[in-house]
Amino acid sequence: MSPTVLFAGFAVLAVVLAAALVFGLLRLTALARSASEGQRAVESLRGEVAGRVDTLDRRSAELQGLLTQQLLSVQQLLQERLASQETTLREQLKNQAASLQGQTGILQKHMEGTQTTLSQVTEKMGAIQQAAGRMAELGRDMEELQRLLKSPKARGQMGELGLETLLGDMLPRDRVEYQYGFSDGRKVDAVVRLDKGLLPIDAKFPMEDFQRYVDAPQEERPRARKALRDNLKKKVDDIARLYIRPGEGTLPLALMYLPAESLYYEAFIAREKDEEDLWDYAYRKSVLPLSPGTLSAYLKTVALGLKAAAVEQNARQVLELLATLERDVSAFRESHETLGKHITNAHQTYDKNTRSLSQFEAHLERAKELGEADAPSSGVAGEPG
Repeated sequence: MSPTVLFAGFAVLAVVLAAALVFGLLRLTALARSASEGQRAVESLRGEVAGRVDTLDRRSAELQGLLTQQLLSVQQLLQERLASQETTLREQLKNQAASLQGQTGILQKHMEGTQTTLSQVTEKMGAIQQAAGRMAELGRDMEELQRLLKSPKARGQMGELGLETLLGDMLPRDRVEYQYGFSDGRKVDAVVRLDKGLLPIDAKFPMEDFQRYVDAPQEERPRARKALRDNLKKKVDDIARLYIRPGEGTLPLALMYLPAESLYYEAFIAREKDEEDLWDYAYRKSVLPLSPGTLSAYLKTVALGLKAAAVEQNARQVLELLATLERDVSAFRESHETLGKHITNAHQTYDKNTRSLSQFEAHLERAKELGEADAPSSGVAGEPG
């Protein structure tokens, strides 16, 4: 091979190598330039990411500070509201306690009065039971009493005893005098001393005539009834003649006491056809026939008349007492109504505070949820940029 060809080959080879070298250098330069640009892009991206992270940290710190400030503000406001409500409730409870204490005192007084009344009722019940026992004993003694009443003297004494019992129970002692004697020696069973004069009372007990009328056969009853009424009519005349003495200080009236309701009914209430009104006859004679029941009612009227003067003297005290009671009842009613208002207001305030507390708790929970939701959403938004 000739040197020229060899040289040409080397030249071509050198050119090829130079070209390859140049191409490699250009390639390396391009690669170096691309690596430098990539490095700069990475650095830029890293700087941007770092800025985003710093911004996120600052926003997170700001949000946390704002949330903390809001929580502190809400807590302070809640504490202030609770302290205010607690003070108000304490004052209301204090006022209610004072009012309740006053009401308790009044109620205690009423309870004491009620207890006294119950004690009195218990005593009365005991007295009624004792009276029932005595009535049972009295029932066992009825036969003995009937045997005693067969004697006219015993009947008279029984009538006088019943009259004395009624008078003693219904009238003051200084107003009654038994076996009062007149100027001629005649005595009446009892007189009642009234302001306008003496009221004579005579007890009559025609048991034999009444018993014959009750036991008489049907065909003999009219005659037995007439005998009973004639006897009573004669006794009315005797009372009018013997005991009505205005000249000796008596009233122009006398009482005829019949100690048996059945006798009084048959003689002065029940009337057969065409019979004279015996009660009207006695009234025209200024004699007032009375049974135990009607005498009791009449004596109650007399007793009321005797007490009228004393009642009139005490009328002012009674009126003052009634006025005091009226004021006490009015004060009690006002206290009771005030207590009801306090209780209603306290209940309304408690309900209002409960609703406010529920609202505060809801707001607090909402703020916490917003804080927790905002932190992760900010991080996600920074990654795509």
